[in-house]
Amino acid sequence: MRTDLPPLPSHPSAEDEVLAGLRRRHLREAVAALPGRCPQLVAALAEDPPPTYRELSHRLGMPRGSIGPTRARCLACLRALLRTERYA
Repeated sequence: MRTDLPPLPSHPSAEDEVLAGLRRRHLREAVAALPGRCPQLVAALAEDPPPTYRELSHRLGMPRGSIGPTRARCLACLRALLRTERYA
């Protein structure tokens, strides 16, 4: 193991903070551009702690059994949108 390397910084650099902010903004914009209930569902799933499917069912007015499949479709759409935006 090399010991002659400088120590890693204990806090992110200004550049890292700016890039992280840009990534967060880009992600928020992409989530907002999703169709239907996807923005509300994805935002709720990002909460800490995430709500239960029972809570989501009540909040979004959708059957509990449709939350998982809807979540999968929303996340696939989000991935595609981010991929398109990033490489377009």
